[in-house]
Amino acid sequence: MHGKVSANQIDTTNQTQTDAQTTATVNNTSANGTSNDNDNNTATLTNSTASATNSAADSQNSAATTATDNAVSVTTTTVTAAATATTSDNSQESNYNQNDKGNYAYLDSVKLGNDGQLQVSGWNATNSSEGKPYHYIIAYDNTTKSEITRTQVTDPVSRPDVQKAHNVYGAAQSGFNVNLKLSTDALANADSISFISRYSASTSGNSNYTDFWFAPITFDKENHAYLDSVTVNNNQLQVTGWNATNLAANKPYHTISVYDRTTKQVVASQTVKAVSRPDVAKAYPDVDNADQSGFNVNFDLSKLNLNHQLQIISSYSADANAQLADDVNYYFTPITNGNYTNQGNLDGVDISNGKQLIVSGWHADDISKLESNHYLILFDNTANKQVTAIKPSTTSRPDVAKAYPSIITAAQSGFKGSFNLSDLNLTSGHSYSLVSRYSTSANGNGGDGQYTDKWFSLPSFNKHENNLDSIEMTSEGLHVKGWMASDFSLNRNNAYIIVLSNGKEIGRQKVNLYNRADVANAKSNVYNSLKSGFDTTIKFDPAQVTGNIQVLMRFSGAEDGNSDYDDQYSTTYATNAGSFDQINVSDNGIYVSGWHASNQSANKPYQYLIFVDAESGKELYRQRVLDINRSRPDVASAEPAITNSGKSGYQLGFNIPTSLDHHTVRVIHRITNDVNGNGDYVDVESQPVSIHADKWAWPFPAVGEGYFAGAQLFGVNPGGEFRLNGFHDGLDFGSYDHPGAHVQAIHSGKIVSVGYTAGLDWYVLEDTGDYLIVYQEAFASRGDIHVTPGQQINVGDVIGTRDTSHVHIGITKNHNFNYDLANSFNNNGTWLNPLEIIRNGLNG
Repeated sequence: MHGKVSANQIDTTNQTQTDAQTTATVNNTSANGTSNDNDNNTATLTNSTASATNSAADSQNSAATTATDNAVSVTTTTVTAAATATTSDNSQESNYNQNDKGNYAYLDSVKLGNDGQLQVSGWNATNSSEGKPYHYIIAYDNTTKSEITRTQVTDPVSRPDVQKAHNVYGAAQSGFNVNLKLSTDALANADSISFISRYSASTSGNSNYTDFWFAPITFDKENHAYLDSVTVNNNQLQVTGWNATNLAANKPYHTISVYDRTTKQVVASQTVKAVSRPDVAKAYPDVDNADQSGFNVNFDLSKLNLNHQLQIISSYSADANAQLADDVNYYFTPITNGNYTNQGNLDGVDISNGKQLIVSGWHADDISKLESNHYLILFDNTANKQVTAIKPSTTSRPDVAKAYPSIITAAQSGFKGSFNLSDLNLTSGHSYSLVSRYSTSANGNGGDGQYTDKWFSLPSFNKHENNLDSIEMTSEGLHVKGWMASDFSLNRNNAYIIVLSNGKEIGRQKVNLYNRADVANAKSNVYNSLKSGFDTTIKFDPAQVTGNIQVLMRFSGAEDGNSDYDDQYSTTYATNAGSFDQINVSDNGIYVSGWHASNQSANKPYQYLIFVDAESGKELYRQRVLDINRSRPDVASAEPAITNSGKSGYQLGFNIPTSLDHHTVRVIHRITNDVNGNGDYVDVESQPVSIHADKWAWPFPAVGEGYFAGAQLFGVNPGGEFRLNGFHDGLDFGSYDHPGAHVQAIHSGKIVSVGYTAGLDWYVLEDTGDYLIVYQEAFASRGDIHVTPGQQINVGDVIGTRDTSHVHIGITKNHNFNYDLANSFNNNGTWLNPLEIIRNGLNG
């Protein structure tokens, strides 16, 4: 309730009032009023907190005048008189200043009581009151322009301070302190109320009067309210708070409703039994009935859907059956958000200790303020049933609050829970989910109340993990160190390490697993990964192992490890391995280096390099290797399952023998117990290696260049005079001077033609890319030729079987054989000397 109070003095006896207004300032408290006095003067109340000024105006009827001065709260508008009259005797009535024309007044305070009564105190002194013994205080509604109520001042308050300041008629007894009962409609609807101090000669106060109009009072028209708590108890939604407003002064029925904003319906209502709220009355003393503004109501939770957006409405109504539209309503902020912010994340899953399934994460939803019971439910997706439910601990999550600032509960949305694995009877291979549930129920898993769920996928319970940190073949067997963990090891408590050779078991060892914290940290979502370490030797004779070996890691439900088991396999490891690091062929020599390690090398002290033809597999050459057992730490690291692999290096260099030259060979490194390289041995073999196979070679390598008579040579030579122009277009290799049945390719190339021509008999054309080579006069039939058109051949490959006295080989750079054949007897450069080409090409 706010307003202004002032004293305006006009000395007149007319029964009409004027619109003149004056303003008085008292200790920063203003008062505004009008009177029916027509003369102007100014009076100052010394030693007092009240002062007054006056002004004159035209007279008018008794209609209200509205003040426009600055309003202040009347509840604090209390004037304290600084000066107190020291004399108060009856002689004052006859000793007043009869010439003072002023009408002086001041409202000391206006207070609204709890019962709707207005306590109004102040004073009004004027010579115009003489002969008007009836003093009334009137409340006037400036909105309806009508009187609200009046009361007669029957017990005047002594005011010697006023008499001292304004020595007018009756000033010493000019004070008043009265109660006015305002109507509820006035409290609810009046924009402002004016108070009138009236002295009248009439007992009713309606004639022959003098009025003083105090400045209008403005009441608090705000709608004040607060929800103290919204909770769920015993399947009831309990709502407490308060709602205080003067707007509801004429509306005695108070209702709290639940409005479903999702369905746009009022789903529950409860009539309020007023709750005493002295705290509200103290905060809002100008609001009628504020001390009885509290409410505490309950709603049947079964009629509410907490996943909808629900809003609490406080309504004051004049009729118990009135609708919201006719009420004074206060709409509180929605208590639920409609499940629009259901957020969460599963941060960690840890079953590494084999005893608990530990989960951590966060689930943020403001519905948790009502669904205050938090559960974590382990659900078997495969079996489609719940396994168990627990109540987790709550953890602070400022990171979530930062990410989701609109969710009020986000800062306390973290959770951590532990499931006892021994009680779960989890099934290996099944798929599981974790459900974070907020529920109104404190029973079981909260399913018998209203609840909100967030589902998280758990890692599949079907993981195998292992690692061999080190493996070494010793004279006693295979030493292995590493770890093994499996989700399928649940209820399989016997751990075995088994060694297989070519898939067949050759040894096993039962192990007691020890703790590996590093594994638990890295593989926390694998069952019992903490207790996963092993370090053991599986005993067997390494020399008896052939092929590949493999380590099998087994969890078994049987003591002997032979049934109810879950296996994991390592990679395979060779028991015999080698590599030819270098096979360097120079013009005259060959250098071979590498390594060869084998578990069968025990009692085999000799090593050989054996060269075999890449096509036929026929051995061409062998030589013993003396530079052996060279240090190879790289091999020891790469082949830990082979004994003595760290001393497996060797090297050998020698001049190329004729038997190897112009051959494509495979190199065999052999470890043997025989000094000659035979006996009991173990081999590794290289890829094909060309030993001058891409160079020119002789068609009969065993003979080499051999001997040629004059008539066999290319060109014009003695003995060849019988030929046309004495010219010979090739080189003849006779069966006597160049014995051998197989004619071998003198260069690598492609067979482009196999044909027959009179004088040449069956022939073969080979294109090297630079040259065209013809092999002729050696093959009596097509069956003697071993190649076909389109075939790629290497130097040394067999062209065919010679069954005549010689083979004629011609070489030309012209790739048109018909043209070449037509120039067989012309020494014009078409044909080239094979002896020169092969001889020079032999070394370059």
